[in-house]
This record gives sequence, C-alpha cells and structure tokens, in this order.
Amino acid sequence: TVFPDFQLTRISYLTQSPRVQRDEEVKYILAKLDKLMPHRTFTDINTSTSAKNSRATVVNHKDAYCVGEQLAVQLDVYDRAGRRKEYRGDFLQVRISSPGLQAGTSGLITDYRNGTYLVNFTLFWEGTIKVSLLLIHPSEGVSALWAARKKGYDKITFKGKFLNGTSEVLTECGFAMNTTAELCKYVDERDQEAFYCMKPSKVPCELMSKNSPISYLTALEMELLDRYLYLQMVCFSYIVQAR
Repeated sequence: TVFPDFQLTRISYLTQSPRVQRDEEVKYILAKLDKLMPHRTFTDINTSTSAKNSRATVVNHKDAYCVGEQLAVQLDVYDRAGRRKEYRGDFLQVRISSPGLQAGTSGLITDYRNGTYLVNFTLFWEGTIKVSLLLIHPSEGVSALWAARKKGYDKITFKGKFLNGTSEVLTECGFAMNTTAELCKYVDERDQEAFYCMKPSKVPCELMSKNSPISYLTALEMELLDRYLYLQMVCFSYIVQAR
C-alpha cells in the first residue's frame, strides 16, 4: 500500500440521511488521503521510479527462518536514469507465497518518505516461500491519478450510446448533471457510486449499450502508468522451518 500510516476514523451523524452521511464520510476520507498523496509534477519520464534500477536488501538475512519469525526487506528506489529517489508515495504490492500450498499473505510497508521503504513479512507457514515486490505505479503516476481525480465530478462529462433498434443515439453523461432534463441514473450496487445520462426521447434507459471513456491524463502520464514498464521489481525465495 502507499499509505501505511493511514487510519480511518469513522464519523457519526445522528440526524442526517444515509446518503448525506455517506457523502460526508467520503469527503472526510478524501481530505485525509489528499494529505498523504505525493503531489509531484514531472516533464521527463526518466525522473520517475524504475523497478529495474531499484534495490531490495534483506535486513535480517538467514539461511533459513522459523515459523512465526519476521522477514524484513529494505527497498531503496531509483529513477529510470539511475538516480536515488528522495521522496515517498510509490504504489507497491508486496507478498509472500507458496504456490504448492496455495498459501500467501501481504507484507506491511513502512514508507520513510525519502525513497526508502521497509517491508515486514510474518512467516506463518513452513516450506519454501517466494517473496514478491512489485511496483504497480511510480509516485509520479500516483500523483497524476490523484490530480485527475480532483478535477471534480461536476466537470467530468462523457457520451453514452443508446441502441434503439438499428439506430444509435448519443447523449451527454456525467457524475453531476446540472440540467432540468430527464435523466437516466446508473448505480454501482457495490459502493452506490452513480452516474447520469440525459434520457433520449422515446428510448428507455435500459437500452444504453456503453459509454465513451474519458481521461484527464496527458500522453506522458499515460505512458507513466503503463504497467508493462513498471510491474516487476524483485522476486526471490527463502526456506521456512518449523520451530
């Protein structure tokens, strides 16, 4: 995770409706996240974090470990030009696994906010474990995604396509539509996130076939977020024994 020190304090609202309460909680969470995000701008992709150039060191190296012990890995990140990074916020995924046992667990990341991360794994089972450290997005990519997210739902618009027999109808869609026209509402039941489309004349809302994608990322930022450039960082194995 990018935010090991993030803790959510639940807010209580005694008199507000569930929708208002949820909206207030979302605002609270986003405000907390904004303080933890790496606010970086860049013009050269070579200044972004490189999985290939970064270095992982086992802090408490042993030939073998016992069940219940900790495996500690220090990760020092470098950019694509080979320079040491000096700020925080890379999106990392860290896991240990034993595919033969169908066992796996995530590690705990401490971000020292200077380009160094400490990853601690608790060794829960015996056998050979594979340690995997992945760079999902560099800190510059995380910053770009967050900046795009903050553009504002009320400013995000896109097109929805409705199929009516053999004809297609395109209408304007968005997360907050400022209009008195009749709208179609589409809700994700998992988190109650909703978007709206202006309802075409004489076409049911159920006939929407797809909506066109939109992005507030630049071409350079899109390249930065290409997982094939960044995904693998380091992978190695250790033996864990019973006590």
